[in-house]
Amino acid sequence: MREINSEYWWITHQHIEEQLKSGLVSHTFVREQAEFGSVRKAVWFWFKRACVNERLSASAKIILWAICERWQFQSFSSHDAVSYYSIMVGVNRRSAGRAIQQLIEEGLIWCVLEGEPNRVFKKSQSSGKKHFLLVGLGSLLRG
Repeated sequence: MREINSEYWWITHQHIEEQLKSGLVSHTFVREQAEFGSVRKAVWFWFKRACVNERLSASAKIILWAICERWQFQSFSSHDAVSYYSIMVGVNRRSAGRAIQQLIEEGLIWCVLEGEPNRVFKKSQSSGKKHFLLVGLGSLLRG
């Protein structure tokens, strides 16, 4: 059985309403899920489904790829700095920031703060360790 960090408030014991529109993941699933490969497969399936969105800019799609590539099994999130993503994909820091903001506005990712059970809408809103959650991933993992 996996141990889950209590700071990851998005891994919840509560019933999740509208899982397709939520970045939350069921604690029961995370605790019982032991197969890294099947979860990563779900992340890439989610990515392919998200990239079909024609409203996304090319930089938003490539930043989304970077977020999925850096997605962590331990936290069920991606928590690198925006500047890291910009270096990773070779775009300007401002372009990466705008791309992340577009992903948030399109409802594809949530930007949250570790340890603070509040959703952050803008990537530059608060200081602290930010995590990017994939909206709707919990519904794919449920089966």
